[in-house]
Amino acid sequence: MTATTYTKPPRSIPDQIALLQQRNLHIADVSVAEHYLAYIGYYRLSAYWLPFELPGQTASRNHQFQPGTNFDAIVALYAFDRELRLLVMEAIELIEVALRSQWVNTLALASGNAHCYLDASLFKDPWQHLSDVAKVARDLADSKETFVTHYRNQYNQPFMPPVWAMAETLSLGALSRWYKATKDNKVKMAVARAFSMPTVEIMEGVLHELTYIRNLCAHHSRLWNRKMTLQLPNIKKLKAYMQQEPSLDGNGQPKLKADGTVAMQLKREIYNYLLVMIVMMQKTSPDSSWQQRLASHINKVTAAQQLAMGFPTNWQTLAIWQGGRV
Repeated sequence: MTATTYTKPPRSIPDQIALLQQRNLHIADVSVAEHYLAYIGYYRLSAYWLPFELPGQTASRNHQFQPGTNFDAIVALYAFDRELRLLVMEAIELIEVALRSQWVNTLALASGNAHCYLDASLFKDPWQHLSDVAKVARDLADSKETFVTHYRNQYNQPFMPPVWAMAETLSLGALSRWYKATKDNKVKMAVARAFSMPTVEIMEGVLHELTYIRNLCAHHSRLWNRKMTLQLPNIKKLKAYMQQEPSLDGNGQPKLKADGTVAMQLKREIYNYLLVMIVMMQKTSPDSSWQQRLASHINKVTAAQQLAMGFPTNWQTLAIWQGGRV
């Protein structure tokens, strides 16, 4: 595609309203629409009205709305996505806290060392370990957390706090990297089992993907109908539930296996990722109402909108969505 010069001018809120009306969007209350455009933004909302537009004749957009489309439906979809992010963040928070505890306790007890993270022999790559410790040291030096200043004032050897204090300063991304860098596979497997993950490799992959989704949520990015850039590993126990699609080559054509059948891959919409969160939450937070609230929330949107998130048409009848343990 040939690059061109961007020529679209900025538009005032009234001009934005007029443009949407010209494109066949029904706006029942202009003042309400002006408020949302002023405090959410035309560009941000446009991601949610794309599915309401008529299909274009070519690869370009039509920009005209389907007959009967109203502004309230677009705002409702935006609000749905916001609540979905909050639910996902709730689960990831609980998983992150549990991961800290499991990794810290397992590694500290296995090594018999409260400052095990300072021991390079417990990690795969000594140079990477040196870099990771230096990053933690910088963060701790800048920290005003009470537990950090207490250690700094009370102790001078070792110069950094024990692993259970240090881990409280780690983001999910950093924590997943420390887990991956850990050398002892028995330690890592024990942590993986604590989350119902069958292998270390799958646990590492899942943590990588959850970190990506956590960052999407933290930056208020769209989850609804997004195709994630990272793909989940295949998890045997979830094979009956996870949704697949043809794997495509560089030309957008289905890849073929040696036997001539189409190669399949896991879909990258939010549905498959929610399944993994359900499995982890069932293990780490068995008394939580999170799964029920998630299912109730998904039911607020249409079947077509559920499909856009990767949900199968029969998802409500599947055992995992009825509280069944995997």
